[in-house]
Amino acid sequence: METPAPDLLFGLDDRPPWPQALLAAIAHLLAIVASIATAPLLIAQGLQLDGATTSYVISSALLISGVATLIQINRIGPFGSGLLSVQGTSFAFIGALMLAGGVLAGRGLSSEATIGVLLGSAAVGAALTILGGLYVQRLSRFITPNVTGIAIFLLGLTLIGAAWNNFGFSLAAARDVGREPGVWAQAAVVIGTIVVLATRANPWLRLLSIVAGLTAGMLFALATGQAAPLPEISGGLALVQPFRFPLGFDLGVFLILTPIYFVTMTESIGDLTATTVLSRQPTSGAPYWRRIRGGVMADGLNSILAATMGTFPNTTFSQNNGVIALTGVASRFVGVIVALLLIALGLLPAFSALFQSIPGGVLHSTTALLFAMIALTGVRLLRQTGNPRRAMALLVISTAVAFALTQVPDLLDARGIELAASLTLLCNFPVATGALTALILEILLP
Repeated sequence: METPAPDLLFGLDDRPPWPQALLAAIAHLLAIVASIATAPLLIAQGLQLDGATTSYVISSALLISGVATLIQINRIGPFGSGLLSVQGTSFAFIGALMLAGGVLAGRGLSSEATIGVLLGSAAVGAALTILGGLYVQRLSRFITPNVTGIAIFLLGLTLIGAAWNNFGFSLAAARDVGREPGVWAQAAVVIGTIVVLATRANPWLRLLSIVAGLTAGMLFALATGQAAPLPEISGGLALVQPFRFPLGFDLGVFLILTPIYFVTMTESIGDLTATTVLSRQPTSGAPYWRRIRGGVMADGLNSILAATMGTFPNTTFSQNNGVIALTGVASRFVGVIVALLLIALGLLPAFSALFQSIPGGVLHSTTALLFAMIALTGVRLLRQTGNPRRAMALLVISTAVAFALTQVPDLLDARGIELAASLTLLCNFPVATGALTALILEILLP
């Protein structure tokens, strides 16, 4: 059965002429490149990595995104959807990795050892995604829209808190040199630009609103003398090497990452389904589930590949579905060009250096707005279920339980009871406990 979709100029297996293919590829690149580079930058800042290490993880993220996109598009064995589906570093893991990194650093681990434990634990979680991909049709009965919506809402909520804290640090640093109003002005320029463009009728303006907001903020900072100096750029190409950070494992880190993998798996199913519709491919039966299974398994494989190369978990990006809808180009050939462009950017040290020079007011106001949209996406998903009143009740209960559990380690400690380190870390991450609570409530409550 074919699902109705807009007419395509170039279908899945068509090869557009080079001018059209390159223009469509650049449109895809502009839609996602800022997000791909921003996610590892935020994690690196949260882990307080030095400039050279931060440049490495950004470059590696871009390069791995390109390689992962090639795997997703071309179907290597059981891995890959065979669709024009672009991969990138997931925002979903930012809060968990920053929280876990702080705990590991508090145990006396070096920054490199901390990253190694985070990446090793993430790789084990990604292996579960591969396993989950094999049984994705059965798992979809348990990981319902209610569970996913609640997890997405809590994810956005915790990330907003992290963005606000980071914005506060930027304000404090600016206050010391008498430039606090400049930080507020940067935020106003960025948010104003994004909101104005994102609410326009023209879909291209909406699609490019984040890139335009970052660009406007950077130009304002340059014009007012508030831009941070570029870090030192080494000559030649950025070199990405396997096991740049020796991989380790921590049970607590694994426990808080596991629910996020299942959430991103559900999001990937939605993204891949949308791409299937836009590509005018079957959305039921064996061919459809083969694409979904391969796409989810590719997410897991690509996240393991990212860990071995020293960067953070990958997932499918929904923005590219907007580009397909706008351009009418669903060709995998275009996806290959996008992948090669991402690899090229990952090999250029200047690109990662440019992202490190984004002023705090610009970066953290942009991410706060993005994270607010994540939380609203969760609420919107809950309101679209068959029983929105029940969904909202589950949201309230799960959120209350999740944030109440964050107080448990301190309460037990005050009574001389020491909770296991892995459970302490789990309790302090509301996304994991909230998603688990929602899953239990979804099964038990009528």
